[in-house]
Amino acid sequence: MKNFRITDGDLDLSHSNRVDMVLGRDKLTQDLTLWLLEPLGTGYATPGFGSTLNTVVSRDTRGRREGRFIGQEYTEDVAVEIETEVDRVLNLYQQDQVQKIRQAKAEGRLYLYSKREILNSIDSITSNQDRDTAVIKVDITTGANQELDLLAQVDTEEVQISAS
Repeated sequence: MKNFRITDGDLDLSHSNRVDMVLGRDKLTQDLTLWLLEPLGTGYATPGFGSTLNTVVSRDTRGRREGRFIGQEYTEDVAVEIETEVDRVLNLYQQDQVQKIRQAKAEGRLYLYSKREILNSIDSITSNQDRDTAVIKVDITTGANQELDLLAQVDTEEVQISAS
């Protein structure tokens, strides 16, 4: 199913000044990135949607962001909490996707979905420390049996997500 391409929080325009579209594996990557970066409770209609990875609860005396994980000392306990949070969000995404696919099938619109954009399995979630940054690696398999690796980096200031 096509979706608008988002770059740095804005719609991305193609060379012809039309809204650029994203589909397949790139759509799955974009969706998972947006789900992981959305602060928990941002939407008043969906208070349980989002992630605590990027949630800021206060600022310290020097103006630096402090959150559930941002700005926190990296310990084994924090590593487990981050891995658990990533797993929670990805499982919610997968459940939501399954519901939408079932509805599309019932309505005869299954053709809108590509196997490359379906989160088939979450194969592993591991984390390690690189100085003051927690690096979380997520291995995913798509419905087209393609591997997708997501890297989430949580440091003292922000969360960044990338794919390979």
